[in-house]
Amino acid sequence: MPKNLRSYSTTISVFALMLVIGAYALLHSPFFLVQNIHASGSSYTTTQLAKIAGIEIGTSLLKLNVELAESYLEEEPIIYRAIVRRHLPGTVVIEVEERTPIAAVPNGLEFWGVAADGTVLGPLNMAGISLPIITGADPKELVIGRKNLSELVMGASILQGLAQGMRDQISEVNVESRDGLRLICRNLVQFYLGGPGQMQEKLQIVAAFLPKLGQAAPQSGAFVDVSNPNRPVVRK
Repeated sequence: MPKNLRSYSTTISVFALMLVIGAYALLHSPFFLVQNIHASGSSYTTTQLAKIAGIEIGTSLLKLNVELAESYLEEEPIIYRAIVRRHLPGTVVIEVEERTPIAAVPNGLEFWGVAADGTVLGPLNMAGISLPIITGADPKELVIGRKNLSELVMGASILQGLAQGMRDQISEVNVESRDGLRLICRNLVQFYLGGPGQMQEKLQIVAAFLPKLGQAAPQSGAFVDVSNPNRPVVRK
């Protein structure tokens, strides 16, 4: 090989080696390593969220699987949605949207929270909390994180169909019988909903009646049958 060609080849090799070394040094510099983790929207601490997501200080940002981290976070019953983002230099941002209880369900001597989508959230401290109670669900079927218990999904959807001001007047949703669903107000007025059909129309009738019955004395025991929303009936 001619001398000048060997010299050129050596130069190229050295240059390539320097590029590799430079790239390696850059990728392992603090610029591309997780140095800071920021979190928002969660009742968990940043440290707890990072542990759940499997993110550690010193992890390569380029190797961080954000989709996997998000899936780990969303396995937590209280976390409805999680977004994990990389930000240079050396930062990971975790944004969380949490489920909040819309109702409580009795489980032995405890009450467990139920989210708007029917997810079981686990034990609640009921001190100072005034949530409607969903009755009629089998306590043996209650598992933290479960989302498909039909009684709770039904009860939560009924409550979700009422505006917050109306929901605050409900003390109990009884879902023991799928064809005999009932709402019981805090003043003991009962609404008989019947089956799940035409539920939106039935709840519109409930919302129309609630202000009128809001001042009814508890001993009146009013019973409003809205199982046929076209022909609601008020009884005592």
